[in-house]
Amino acid sequence: MQIAVFDLDRTLIKSNSSFQFCLYLYKHKVLSLFYVIKSCVYYIQHRFLGLSLTQLHEKTFKTLLKGMSLSLIASHVKAFVDGWLSEDLYYPALSELRRAQHLGFYTMILSTSPGFLVKVIAERLNVSEWKATEYEVDKDGRLCHIAHILNGRDKASQVRKIIRKLGLTKRNVVAYSDSVWDLPFLESAGQAVVVNPDRKLQKISQEHNWPKI
Repeated sequence: MQIAVFDLDRTLIKSNSSFQFCLYLYKHKVLSLFYVIKSCVYYIQHRFLGLSLTQLHEKTFKTLLKGMSLSLIASHVKAFVDGWLSEDLYYPALSELRRAQHLGFYTMILSTSPGFLVKVIAERLNVSEWKATEYEVDKDGRLCHIAHILNGRDKASQVRKIIRKLGLTKRNVVAYSDSVWDLPFLESAGQAVVVNPDRKLQKISQEHNWPKI
């Protein structure tokens, strides 16, 4: 058996799923424009000004999600995914996923995006397993805390776990990602494939002769 493991944002999809969902919630009057714009600023700081992935999630959670009803947010997820996903899929990466599934590979999505969002996307793409960032809720069902951010090192740990679970080796794993933040994840696989890589990952991939799609 072989394993194909995919990052989600800017890998299997062309944009950022969390940001697109925020826009959807704004259009449906669940979020205000002010907070969506503020979150855009955080994302720009992350992409271009060195804001870490952890800081991005903490700031975005505090601004947008903290105190909101998880059931209210979750009630919008399926409609959002059904109306958006097919238009935002990055088809070169999707073709790799479909080829892996056709060949009987064990397929995974490992994403830093919220679990309540990634779960539905993973179901639509019919992958074998998924992991994502998780949140805690208070006694009233409102989001109160980030339980765990799935960063690049955690993704690498998940790869090692699935290797042990299936009795395979690193050589059996192909990993796909766009970001230098996922370097530990890419290095945990026998074969790394970069997808629309950021500038730093592009340089590293050239040094390692990793294929690019």
